[in-house]
Amino acid sequence: MTFFVASMLIGMVSIAVSHTNRAKYAAVCTTNLRGIGLAFMQYAGDNGGSLPSTVNTPAQWEDLLRTYVHRNLFHCPADNELFTSLGSSYDWRDTGDPMTTLAGRSFSQVSRTQISLAFDALPGWHDPARVQVLYLDNTVRLVDQDALLLDLTTPIRNAP
Repeated sequence: MTFFVASMLIGMVSIAVSHTNRAKYAAVCTTNLRGIGLAFMQYAGDNGGSLPSTVNTPAQWEDLLRTYVHRNLFHCPADNELFTSLGSSYDWRDTGDPMTTLAGRSFSQVSRTQISLAFDALPGWHDPARVQVLYLDNTVRLVDQDALLLDLTTPIRNAP
């Protein structure tokens, strides 16, 4: 009986620690995404109002923003796989589709108010099937991965 009670207590403590770590990681990730958002704004300010475009350069978008932020800002602490190999836990709205991409665009070319800018590169780091997303208004929300995919396929300008 004592073994059973001890096992139950260990299980409960383990779940509590897991939830605490998840919340801590999500808070750090939120801060990272907001910092990345500010770096996008600074980049645009220094480049005629335009966001990064890697069409005419071999550089990655993170490399273009590293002038404004430290490399560690691209690391979500819940990411144990991508940052090590790619140098970033995040992705951004560079969709390759002229109707939906922000790459090379200025903020004046965007008419929707709630549009994703940067986000976790993989779902599930903070909650199953969910992704932390930074929006153009500098808010960060944990959203369902399908909602993010829908947003990424929706044109950045409202129909006239």
